Amino acid sequence: MLSRVLLTSPENRISRIRKVRFQGGVQLSYRLNKGDLHSIREVWFDEAYRLPFDCPSGTLLDLGANIGLTSLWLAKRYTIERVIAVEPDRSNAMLARRNLELNAIKSEVLEAAIGPHEGTARFESSQVSNLGKLSEKGVPVTMITVDTILKKSACSRFGLVKIDIEGGEQQLFDGPLDWLDHTGAIIIEFHPSLGEYSRIIKIIENRDFTYISSNSVFPNNMDCFKSENS
Repeated sequence: MLSRVLLTSPENRISRIRKVRFQGGVQLSYRLNKGDLHSIREVWFDEAYRLPFDCPSGTLLDLGANIGLTSLWLAKRYTIERVIAVEPDRSNAMLARRNLELNAIKSEVLEAAIGPHEGTARFESSQVSNLGKLSEKGVPVTMITVDTILKKSACSRFGLVKIDIEGGEQQLFDGPLDWLDHTGAIIIEFHPSLGEYSRIIKIIENRDFTYISSNSVFPNNMDCFKSENS
């Protein structure tokens, strides 16, 4: 029903920032956008990012942070001490920063795309706020690597890395992977039509991670990896 309403709503109404307060005092800023609404349902009501193991404590690295909902949910649910959120869409990054600050989460939001090398990439935004992706048709954005984040963040290890980068995971895991030796666990949304996810699984397993496939522990658990050294 909301999707039909959005089709007839003026742009200024859809893009206006709104706020909702959840039980426990959590505050979320969002827009009347199909992507924002879907993310609220998926993250906060469906609990799509519930982990099938005890979360290693420490720093959360959120790759493809969107408006910060997953970062916030994980920080409230587990022993996350700090969040580093990476998001290339400027309006999404602004809302991610606001949502983390509203809820007093120690955090840093990096407005950039994640990839296998430093430089510039092209990012194509979408009217549906959670469907933006790297594309030759996009606008130039800064690209950074996980290794660079690790070095510049004064962080020796990521407790958890969350990855939802709309198909960019293939490119990411074809790049340098030393950061995996400094990672306790990974939760990832694969996009099989945009990459060889079976090859990515093997790459991560070969770095001493145990693979936990989706729907294998409880209904709708996401694909995860747990370091054998954590």
